[in-house]
Formats: sequence, C-alpha cells, structure tokens
Amino acid sequence: MSGAALSGLAVAERRDRIRAALALAGRVEVGELAASLGVAEETVRRDLRALEGEGLLRRAHGGAISLQAGVEHPEPDVAARAIAESVRELVPIGSSVYLDAGPVGEALAGLLDVTSGVRMVTASVAVALAAALVPEPTETHLLGGAVGAAATASGNWTRELARSVHVDVAVLEPLGLGGEELLAADPDRAAVTAAIASAAGTVVMVMAGRSDDGLAVSIGLDRVAHAVVVPGVLDAGVLQLLAEQGATVTEVAA
Repeated sequence: MSGAALSGLAVAERRDRIRAALALAGRVEVGELAASLGVAEETVRRDLRALEGEGLLRRAHGGAISLQAGVEHPEPDVAARAIAESVRELVPIGSSVYLDAGPVGEALAGLLDVTSGVRMVTASVAVALAAALVPEPTETHLLGGAVGAAATASGNWTRELARSVHVDVAVLEPLGLGGEELLAADPDRAAVTAAIASAAGTVVMVMAGRSDDGLAVSIGLDRVAHAVVVPGVLDAGVLQLLAEQGATVTEVAA
C-alpha cells in the first residue's frame, strides 16, 4: 500500500473521530483534539476547515461546534430573553458566573461576549453552545461528566467539579418550587445546583414559567438574593417570604 493511501486512511480516521466527538459533546477544542489524536494543532485546524467545508460543523473560537443537518439554533423566547437582559445587569464586569440549564441561561449566554470580561461556567451543553455562537464569546467552561438526554453533564465527576467551583454569581433556573425550596429535574442535577450555590457569592433565581417536572430539592429559597421572573409565576406566599429575607424580586413583562 502506498504512503499516500496510508496518509488518506489516517486523515479519514482522524476526521471520523472528530465527528464522533462533536456528536457526543456538541463542541470540540483544538488543543484537546490535538492531544487525543497525537497530531499538531495546525493539523486539527485543517481538518476542521475541511469538515466545515462539507457543512458538518462551524468553526468557533478555539475549536468548532456541531451543525448537523436539520439542527437549528432558534432565538430564545421573548420571556427568557427579557429576563436574561435584566439578569445581565446583576453580573458585574470581570466576574465569574454559573448559568443553569434552561432558556434563560441560553439567552444570557448569548448576551455575554469577551468585552464583558466575564468567566462563565455551566453544566449545560446547550448553554455552552449558545455562548460559542457569540462572535467574540466570553471565556466559557463546561463542567465535565456524562452528558445525558437533557444535554446536561451529570454523575460523580460533575458533582465533584461543582464542589470545587466558586463563582461570584450563580444564575439558577429551577423547574418549579416545592414550598420554600427550588426543584430540579432529578437528584443528580439537584446535587450539582446545591454544590454551586453553596460557594456562590450571590444566587439569582430566574423563572420564565413553571413545570410539574421538578422531582428533587436543590436549595432553599433562603439562599436566593435576587429573583427575576415573569409576572404571576411566584405566588403571594413566596413573594412575601423573599421580601422578609431581604431578597429583591424583579418581575419582567415579556
């Protein structure tokens, strides 16, 4: 077999592995790919340019994101966007912020760029992709772990990483409330949320709506410093409790 044929097989296998990594995580980094494939970063960049030319991905700062056929990135709904714009004022320039999975987190990620100096952390692939689509994205860190059907990292690794994260602002997007507690989709996601909130300087709760899918308690309302919600999503008892503990509540009309 000729050297050219061997080279061609190597290229094909390399690009297959890049596509597999994209299918799994939705985003790949040049440096990580170069290390895992045992090639130079410039070789990876050539592969990404070639795959982009085939319409299989879109190159982004430091790597690439998946653009599989039929996958679209719709604009966030009006309520989520309105809440995100309000929350943006609560994230100081140069601070660190954790963005929870959900439409508000995705909308807020799209409002942060490199000029903000904000360092963003998330366990949500969708939120990380929303950040990557910004022309000059802010510094973004995706917590590692097994990515489930909800496109959110979970498992022991994610929980351990969450315990080591210390952010200035944690923006939490619960599915609903159970009495005086925030509810997450499952115990694993609740544990990640609790770990992040325990070391955060400020906790901001955002809600563009409520769902009956919340199954596990993450944190109590007493950890919430700010609540930014659409009108009517919080009942009178919750509003009174937040006021009594000194939290600010902003109702944003869509």
